[in-house]
Amino acid sequence: MTIRIVTDSASDLSWDFARENNIKIVPLYMMVHDEVLKEDENFDRDSYYQLFEDEKAFLHIPKLNLHSFVPSTSQPNPQDFEKAYQEQIDEGAKEILVINVTAGLSGTTNSSNLAAKKVMRKQSDIKIYIIDAKSASYPEVILIRMALKLIKQKKYTGEQITEILREQAIKIRTIILLPTIRYLWKGGRLGRFGTAKFALGSLLKKKPIVTMNEEGFVETAGSATDVEEGLKESLRLSLENAPKEPKAFTIVYGSRKDYAENLANLIKEKYPKIEIEIGQSGGSVLSHLGPESIGLITDYTDDEHWK
Repeated sequence: MTIRIVTDSASDLSWDFARENNIKIVPLYMMVHDEVLKEDENFDRDSYYQLFEDEKAFLHIPKLNLHSFVPSTSQPNPQDFEKAYQEQIDEGAKEILVINVTAGLSGTTNSSNLAAKKVMRKQSDIKIYIIDAKSASYPEVILIRMALKLIKQKKYTGEQITEILREQAIKIRTIILLPTIRYLWKGGRLGRFGTAKFALGSLLKKKPIVTMNEEGFVETAGSATDVEEGLKESLRLSLENAPKEPKAFTIVYGSRKDYAENLANLIKEKYPKIEIEIGQSGGSVLSHLGPESIGLITDYTDDEHWK
């Protein structure tokens, strides 16, 4: 039985990799002033991040700073997912794994689920499974790569792979160093205990560090006085109370690749033989976090699923 994968653009999955592996990517949308941007293959990340830099010139004006540049995002509509599912079905899929950005950051999972129910009502022989990655960006990619491995073994059903991925999602640790929490705060995506710490951190001029909890919501994890200290603290937090040695690290950046490279050097000092991947995140994720944010994703998934 043919099993295929669908994901969203918040995964930061390479479009070339998606094509090579018959994966459909459903784009999210960003609202910038009065313009709607679609995060498809033609989306220019560098130009998007330049918008944040251009707005900094106005931050010293209190009245403008109150309503300063915080882009909003919109999940794909159910019709977007329905189209992706039908394309996979037309290519022979009988089971579809849908790996989505956490519901704690986006309503994308709701859209994918509504579309799945509609498709399965019309085509009773099709099974569609929704997997919440409990994070965003490269944690989705890790689950996609694992799913491809499991599909290739041809011994698991779509339902069995879904259960494995849901179990493994919470074994991927995400730590994010933020220049400020204003983007999360204004976007309403800070966890239940975040607002008070945001106010305190602002007063103390700290660099907040956040994590994704097992429910897929943002929580504060620590803070630092500057970026250099923040990178070191991010690495420490990624290893704190770890169940085992990390399998691999992924560093995700927006506009500051130099921060990512500095963090990679810190990791290499401690783990010279462990794989480190550096990738640029798209606008749908960093619209909420800020373009200078640095994410450290540490892979603690079970070895047995990578054979």
